[in-house]
Amino acid sequence: MNLLRPAPLALAFALAACGQPTADQAALENAAEQSTPEAAAVLENAAEQGANVQQAMEAAGNAQAATVAPPAQQAKPHAPGDPVPPPKVPAGNSH
Repeated sequence: MNLLRPAPLALAFALAACGQPTADQAALENAAEQSTPEAAAVLENAAEQGANVQQAMEAAGNAQAATVAPPAQQAKPHAPGDPVPPPKVPAGNSH
């Protein structure tokens, strides 16, 4: 028996596995389609490398959280002479 040549059955299984993404790879690619570009890059890279899904999702979440901008408008500080409590403003009116 020649140990340098793989068994035909093992070779057939290996070739069949190469073309089909695993469930983990499919899950990571699906998550990448729904993510920010930074998180998608992490997830796609993890899918290509066959990384652990949970670790890849955590890394993508960290990448996404690092790029999220703070709110555009912050609360207005109370100035002397402003009524206490402040007047009620209808929802959706920022002025």
